[in-house]
Amino acid sequence: MKIINQPKFGEELQNLSFTKKENNFVTYYEEGVQAGFPSPAEDFTEHKLSLDEKYLNNPDATFLIKVIGSSMYPTLHVGDLLIVKSDVDFTDNKIGIIAVNNTDFTVKRYNKNNEILVADNKEFSNIKIQEDDTLLCLGVVVNLIRDVV
Repeated sequence: MKIINQPKFGEELQNLSFTKKENNFVTYYEEGVQAGFPSPAEDFTEHKLSLDEKYLNNPDATFLIKVIGSSMYPTLHVGDLLIVKSDVDFTDNKIGIIAVNNTDFTVKRYNKNNEILVADNKEFSNIKIQEDDTLLCLGVVVNLIRDVV
C-alpha cells in the first residue's frame, strides 16, 4: 500500500480562514479618484458594494493565503493576502498555489511554453517541470489585498 500525504504550506505561505457574512457593504465611488488634479466641479456619487460579493462570492471554492516569503517579489510582497480560487483553471501566466511531486505548497507563475514555474524574484530559482512530474494546484490567485500604511 502507498499512502500519499497532502502537501503542507511551505515557507512562503500561511493559510487563513474566513467566514462570509451577509450584508457587509462599504461605500463605493464608482467614478474613482483622480491621480492628477481633480476637477472641483465633479460630484461623487455613492454606491454600496459588498466586498464579500465581489471577492468571496463562492466560499466553497475560495480561500485566503498570506504571503510570508519573497520568491514572487515584486509581484507579491511579504504580508499580502492572496484571494485564491480553486474553480479557476491554472493556465499560462497565472499565479497558482502549487505542489510539485508532493512537496510543500509554494506560490509560482506558470510559463506553459517553457514548462516552468516562475519565481518572479530573480534571486530565486524557477522550477522546471519534467514530463513525469505531478503538479497539484490548490487554486489560482485572482486578487490580492496589500496594506499600504
